Amino acid sequence: MQINLKHMGADSCWKTIVDMHSDYHQNLKHHKYTYNQFVPNDKRMHEFMEIETPTAQQVKHYRDIFLNEIYNESDLKKLDNTIVNSVIPKMQMAIDGKIKPLANKWGIKLPEQLDIVCAYGRGGSYYPGEKPVILFRVSDFPADGSPYGMFVHEFVHILIEEPIIIKHNVPQDLKERIVDLICLETIGRPVQEWCKDSFANTYITPEAIHGDLESVVKKMMADYNTIKQQQNMPNR
Repeated sequence: MQINLKHMGADSCWKTIVDMHSDYHQNLKHHKYTYNQFVPNDKRMHEFMEIETPTAQQVKHYRDIFLNEIYNESDLKKLDNTIVNSVIPKMQMAIDGKIKPLANKWGIKLPEQLDIVCAYGRGGSYYPGEKPVILFRVSDFPADGSPYGMFVHEFVHILIEEPIIIKHNVPQDLKERIVDLICLETIGRPVQEWCKDSFANTYITPEAIHGDLESVVKKMMADYNTIKQQQNMPNR
């Protein structure tokens, strides 16, 4: 699998910010995400993210600020040397040695190409499909830090999103826990605290990860939905 490093242009960066603004207010803030991870570390962009339903005039106002006063491609290139010379080779080794054997057991084929695209913000996002993308948000990332674990985390999301997560309608918190446990098992990446106490813990064991993961997730969701239905049943 070929891994490429790219940098998002100004218009694409702004579109991503607008898309994340919508997703944040409709979904992500209810799962304890903060908006500052999706935008440059600039108070004007934070102002924009605070407005739940901006007018067209407000969107244009903040767009002009971003395009004319904030965007600078050099901001997105500050970790290029580390990513190209250290992180991508290490990630490639983890995929070939740890992730690919599991994907074969799960009946999932690895993509031929993966693009890592740098944008503003903090952390990462994933976009599965025929040409999958990891969106790496480089603002405020520690200069001596490595996004290696995050890249692997997002890549596991990409692998299982369509054949397992969407297929079995796994909700956000359980999805994150599944990926966390896979990354803990394969590369020893620490799990996220916010979803540590999870319904998935009983199901997503090392044995499940190294076996028929989809069948385990299917069973987990059947039990999860049964419990949810029982909780919503009226008292008699």
